[in-house]
Amino acid sequence: MKKYLFLTAFALVSFAFSATAQSCCSSKDKAKCAKTAKASTETSMTNEAKAVFVSNTAVATEKTEKFTVYGNCGMCERTIEKSLKKVEGVSKADWDIDTGEMTVTFDTEFITLDAIKQKIADVGYDSDSHRAKDTVYNNLPGCCQYERPI
Repeated sequence: MKKYLFLTAFALVSFAFSATAQSCCSSKDKAKCAKTAKASTETSMTNEAKAVFVSNTAVATEKTEKFTVYGNCGMCERTIEKSLKKVEGVSKADWDIDTGEMTVTFDTEFITLDAIKQKIADVGYDSDSHRAKDTVYNNLPGCCQYERPI
């Protein structure tokens, strides 16, 4: 989110410098125009370098983790993935039915892996480190009641 806000601000600043250079070039003083255009280009290049640095810094907080989540069917998959769909900081959640492997991409500034696993447990699915409450598990449809690990 920070990355997109910064890039939007950068685009607006770049446009402002570009507009200044263009309005200058319509004047009769070509030497002044060339000098202003050069300064505008140098400032724009400096801002672009800053944008790349800041956007790379923001991306550094994004992390992808894989872990086991128990389940059986397509309904399990939809429920598990949906439990993370609108969670702030989670950008991708994919559960593989065949392997039971959950792949989650998230921003560590907003959420922890522990909190992600708890969100999944809250909808009835055990992971390698979090166990769903028995009452929630027992309310899952019959096809979704997997063999629980001990």
